[in-house]
Amino acid sequence: MAALTALTLLVPQQLDQIVHEGTPGVEAHVNGRNHVAGKAPLNGQVRIGSITKSFVAVATLELVAENKVELDGPVNRYVPHIKDERITVRQVLQHTSGLPEYVLEIGVPKIADIRDRYFAPHDLLDAALRLPPSFSPGEKYAYSNTNYVVAGLLIQKVTGRPIGEAIQKVITEAGLKDTYWPSQGEQRIRGRHAQAYALSDLLDPKSAVVNATEIETSAAWASGAMVSTPADVAKFFKTLLNGGLLAKPQLDEMRRTITVDEKSAYGLGLESTKLSCGGVWWGHGGSIHGWASLGGATDGGKNAAVTLTALPGTFGDDPAKKFQQVFDVMDTAFCKK
Repeated sequence: MAALTALTLLVPQQLDQIVHEGTPGVEAHVNGRNHVAGKAPLNGQVRIGSITKSFVAVATLELVAENKVELDGPVNRYVPHIKDERITVRQVLQHTSGLPEYVLEIGVPKIADIRDRYFAPHDLLDAALRLPPSFSPGEKYAYSNTNYVVAGLLIQKVTGRPIGEAIQKVITEAGLKDTYWPSQGEQRIRGRHAQAYALSDLLDPKSAVVNATEIETSAAWASGAMVSTPADVAKFFKTLLNGGLLAKPQLDEMRRTITVDEKSAYGLGLESTKLSCGGVWWGHGGSIHGWASLGGATDGGKNAAVTLTALPGTFGDDPAKKFQQVFDVMDTAFCKK
């Protein structure tokens, strides 16, 4: 009971501090318990942004397990728009392909430019391919949302079906009840949810704050369109690490990492982050207009997820400090007794 009491006290204190310093609301799930601070429902639905990438990576690796995709084969076998035959499926999933980032090219930072605009997946890829490669394939790691647009197109090519069906398969296998891939053109969140806020121009910290709750997410697509809850995100990563979604060979490949910085390393749609108590937790982060999230689990079965209802920096707060506070919540979840 003492161990439970310590966590029960520490996490709410951290969440209250995040809200005290300007974020409207924060939701969290820590080892079976839901927490909330500020203006948000308990375990409400949230846009999880790039945590979507972990689902897309699992769907891709399921196709690898079925011998329908060659992990170290050229990705243009499945997505012919990619002309460089040196780029492999693994490099796409691990952000080592050198494919340039499309986000600025389509105007994502200004919410008014993309809130009501539908983008077809190839619109995103075409925008990226108008730019020169960032580096030679396999040369280094550089996070690019374009990689997961390519992964999404690969899934659709191989399955002959919309990507939402492959993602739904993963959702079902993980036993998630409140997670979904938005329908084409769907701008509202289906279930209980907080209001989310963002700067009208993400590149201008002095721009006006706007309500970003309802938005067209096709600009993110396979790199970040999904909706979930903190409890579902935590369960997804716990189930994944426990071997409930992928066979061991594919899970091992997913966990083969390259160094990002002194604290983190990236596998295939899965990142490891060092813990203050030793070891690592495995998961992913996600930011999209109005929301910032982290979710993950440890090999020991601990699991957690946190979502803010405004991107750090929206209300004049220090973005680096706010992101660190979110990482601190995750560290508490995995290290404190």
